[in-house]
Amino acid sequence: MIRGCTQVREGIQTTGIAIIYASSFGGHVAETAKYMAKELDADIFDLKKQTKINMTSYNRVIIGTGIHAGKPFGKVVSFVKDNKAVLDGKKTSLFICCMYMGDKGDAQCEKVSKDLGIPDAAYFPDKGETDENGVKKGVVSFIQRMKA
Repeated sequence: MIRGCTQVREGIQTTGIAIIYASSFGGHVAETAKYMAKELDADIFDLKKQTKINMTSYNRVIIGTGIHAGKPFGKVVSFVKDNKAVLDGKKTSLFICCMYMGDKGDAQCEKVSKDLGIPDAAYFPDKGETDENGVKKGVVSFIQRMKA
């Protein structure tokens, strides 16, 4: 698992978190990103619809991706690569929705995290346990960490 921000709106400083994701047909990443955005009062961006995102007003950026054939979605890879300088100046975290749990999930998360250059990463198995609200276990603790 993984290990308040400032945004200016009409001259007022508020907490600023951006969640930027790409999802597949299954939609697990989109569902997770939308839930996180609601809980964190974050702005949310779908890379399938928008690839140019002004991140200057965000102190925290959360990147979300699914995994296909062991690799993160291309739109996420491109976005992170194209915005590396900006992301390096922010609290940047990564969440992955994937098939694997346990050692395989850990290894996959570590590899993707390293490849993207985002060491603060967590994964949520598609078929993993959910809480009483249907939320993947681990998502709530990830959200709590993002609030810190």
